[in-house]
Amino acid sequence: MSLWAKAKRFWSLRGSRGRIMLAADTVVVGRILVPGKGLVRIGAGVRLDASQAPILLMAFPGAEIILEDGVTIESGASIEAVRSVRIGARSQLCAFSMILDNSFHQLEGDREVLPDSHPVVLEEDVLIGPRSILLPGAHLGRGTRVGPCTVLSRRTPPGAVVVGHPAVIRMPT
Repeated sequence: MSLWAKAKRFWSLRGSRGRIMLAADTVVVGRILVPGKGLVRIGAGVRLDASQAPILLMAFPGAEIILEDGVTIESGASIEAVRSVRIGARSQLCAFSMILDNSFHQLEGDREVLPDSHPVVLEEDVLIGPRSILLPGAHLGRGTRVGPCTVLSRRTPPGAVVVGHPAVIRMPT
């Protein structure tokens, strides 16, 4: 990789105050926002395609976002971790999808108090459709497919197809 390509890739990771561990062959297109002070670990062969809208990778202090080898994240996607978000190898987040490991406020009582975080895990070969939202505690089994505009906050078995709001889980036949 040329010196110019390396400089361009690191310039694309704007606002980075945290710790970023980046594999040498990571492809960065467009603007990636990394404003948190937590750890963002990006594996080999990862593609961050923010050509249409910025991608947000927000890891709060003490939190981690792990993108394993071969992950693809498309424009406008957002990952916010107070504790932990792990995306398995060869998984894909389509445009404007969102992953949150914390709801950031309580439904009752003091709205200023941060509730408990629940890690979000995507196993290998998972596809998250455009404009879908994964909420705290979501754990998607290997090969799961999540349809567009789906909201999900629970565990899915391997190979499941998940669509709608509320989410309906279908098993392959």
